[in-house]
Amino acid sequence: MSEQGSAVDNEKRDLECPTLQEPSPEEEQLPPTARQEIGKVISTNYTSFMAGMNDAAIGVLIPYLQPAYNIGLMTVSFVYLVNFAGWLSASFTNIHVCSRVGTGGTLILGAMIQTFGYALMLWKPPFPLFAAAFFFTGMGEAFQDAQANSFIITIRNPHRWLGLLHAIYGVGTVVSPLVANTMASRTPYWHYYYLITMCLGIINITLLAWTFRQGLFRPNVQGAKDTANSELKATLTSKTVWILNGFFLLYVGAEVTAGGWLVEFLVSVRHGKASRVGYIASAFWSGFALGRVALAEVTHRWGERRMIFVYLAIALAMQLMFWLIPNIAANAVTVCILGFFIGPFYPVGLFVLTKIVPKELHIGALGFTASLGQAGSAAFPFMTGAVASKAGVEVLQPIMVGLLVGIAVFWALIPKQKSYS
Repeated sequence: MSEQGSAVDNEKRDLECPTLQEPSPEEEQLPPTARQEIGKVISTNYTSFMAGMNDAAIGVLIPYLQPAYNIGLMTVSFVYLVNFAGWLSASFTNIHVCSRVGTGGTLILGAMIQTFGYALMLWKPPFPLFAAAFFFTGMGEAFQDAQANSFIITIRNPHRWLGLLHAIYGVGTVVSPLVANTMASRTPYWHYYYLITMCLGIINITLLAWTFRQGLFRPNVQGAKDTANSELKATLTSKTVWILNGFFLLYVGAEVTAGGWLVEFLVSVRHGKASRVGYIASAFWSGFALGRVALAEVTHRWGERRMIFVYLAIALAMQLMFWLIPNIAANAVTVCILGFFIGPFYPVGLFVLTKIVPKELHIGALGFTASLGQAGSAAFPFMTGAVASKAGVEVLQPIMVGLLVGIAVFWALIPKQKSYS
């Protein structure tokens, strides 16, 4: 073999997914046991639950944030913009951080940053500091999301495990509005919700530290630090990765925009009572979580490409019904069905990514698309709030329709699957 060919092979080996955790010579006598792997699955699922607890709360708390700080919708929307900055920062630094401290180290670092954000929020600081805390929760969540997905995708039958991982996220989004709305509607201490999330965050740090203790804060692959730049460059120059980024950006934007502004829409436009319609957010997220579990096998059996288009058609119909039927009970039903059919998009998209992107780019592509795609959870809710502050919350509906159409366009542009696994 020529020296050039050997160099190429060596570079490919260096780029291969570090989440497979190639052991160091000292660890070769201690291969991971089934119990250790189960522990890692549990802890990464818990990080997903924490992400759900984070993302679904702010939409329920908006009607209470405004009078507490005496601010309008435009000012409230800045929390989403700051959150976007945190996600964006993580999307470009994730590969470098992971190359230095490994999967477990990056997960723990993310959990610590996220928990620090909650520590800033829980005492109801001045609004600029309260908003700034969302940078830390966004960045911390982004690091964890990227690494959790990168780890889960290495397990056998990843479409099932990804469905479970993101269904657990859905469970967090169901629990979050119930807890936040109950606290905010029955007590003047709505900000104590973040005391709860801070305590859960401490559990998250502890659980991750225990389950990823073997080789903690060490690179997963020897020489990963040296190849981080080339891996990031290869990821950023992949047309397929950018198409998937567009799909994830719009999808996550639609998901969090719907859940985040749903309560405010029902209060301002449908004239519902905040303490009651706040629970309808849980109906949306319940459908969302259930869809990720119930549709995982159906989607895989009948083909991911085909079924996402079917789900999009149903989701668009539900969104139009929600818009055009001025009845809160009917809105609760349609938004639940909407959540059910858009729920599988994220895990399905990640699974498809592993089939159309070369294996040596999996870790970079998964981390980058998970982080940058999730930035839509901040960018589009901010845009919606900014427009709503001028034109009213009614703009939620045409924005949602536009996002769903945009998702369909990006999904159509994704190349057909050819396995690289």
